[in-house]
Amino acid sequence: MRNYTAAVLAAFITTGALAQTVQQVTIGDNFDYGLTYSLPITKIEIKVSAHCTKVVAGEFALYAEKYLGLKDVALEDQTRWEIKQIQLKGVAQADSARTYHIYFSDKAALPTFYFTEERCLWAINQKPEVPQVEKPVAAPVVNKLKFKPSDVMTSDLLKAGSKAKQAELCADEIFSIRESRSDLIRGEADNVPNDGAQLQLMLDNLTAQEEALLSLFVGTTTETDEVRTFSFTPSDEVGRELVFRLSRELGFVEKDDLSGAPYYVGVSIIEDNRMSAMDLNARKKLEKGIAYCIPGKARVQLFNAQGSLAEGDIPMAQFGHVEMLPQGQFTNKKRPCSALFIPSTGAIKLFEQTETQ
Repeated sequence: MRNYTAAVLAAFITTGALAQTVQQVTIGDNFDYGLTYSLPITKIEIKVSAHCTKVVAGEFALYAEKYLGLKDVALEDQTRWEIKQIQLKGVAQADSARTYHIYFSDKAALPTFYFTEERCLWAINQKPEVPQVEKPVAAPVVNKLKFKPSDVMTSDLLKAGSKAKQAELCADEIFSIRESRSDLIRGEADNVPNDGAQLQLMLDNLTAQEEALLSLFVGTTTETDEVRTFSFTPSDEVGRELVFRLSRELGFVEKDDLSGAPYYVGVSIIEDNRMSAMDLNARKKLEKGIAYCIPGKARVQLFNAQGSLAEGDIPMAQFGHVEMLPQGQFTNKKRPCSALFIPSTGAIKLFEQTETQ
């Protein structure tokens, strides 16, 4: 693997979660002065962009060196897939084991809650800013010929009795086109146009004709990108978990298709904030409030047989523990509080208290 590859891929690591919509809920009669919500479990999302290069060999590829001096020309069709970009991030997934019900007195100053699509707590008394949704980019196609080779073939070339003779005549036509273009540029051609735009049009047309005929020797190349997203939710450390396979010729294939090279994810806990069973039982006796998470942190690595492709440290809710915020902080009429939470972990991002008149 080339040294620059890992550095480029690592630049795309992120730990933010993209939530597309926000649900606003105000406690009231419709909710019997209570509501149910969940804290998240952090899911690792792996977004992989693969680049495909397809080469269709030219009809006269065998004669490219003899008549045009071109070496290393593809003699048969080729398809090559390779990893172009990798993104790692943590996203929220509702944790059924951490689901809570909050009940408020009808005499309290009822707060407003904001949730993610999966009913994970996002904010209280403060509307969160919804991130922009990433727009898909159309896969580019390059080396598209303006003319088909058949559009610019001469009658002599088409009538030639052998492939070798056709290749020779085609090469002669290529050199003739190059000479005509050179004469136009130097102003030595007959009927050189005085108008610059017309001259450029003629030059572009000659170039397009040359490219069409040249493709009969060097072939044609198209390049496209395909993006796939894979997810994995670890419950503990993971040494090696198969995520996907990529075939050099076929692209993304099923996990059980051995034609594709395997790519794995590894998870190692670097900050473990989980509680023991004894501590968890003791916490159940504490006064209930609004639950939030103090997450742990894990180092996530995507790798294959050649080594690491991307890695990053991602905060993860399942390697942390739950704490409680007193409900009264959000129902105090004189000094109400507001809070923002990180959707992917349930951790507090911002906590504020304001004075009311």
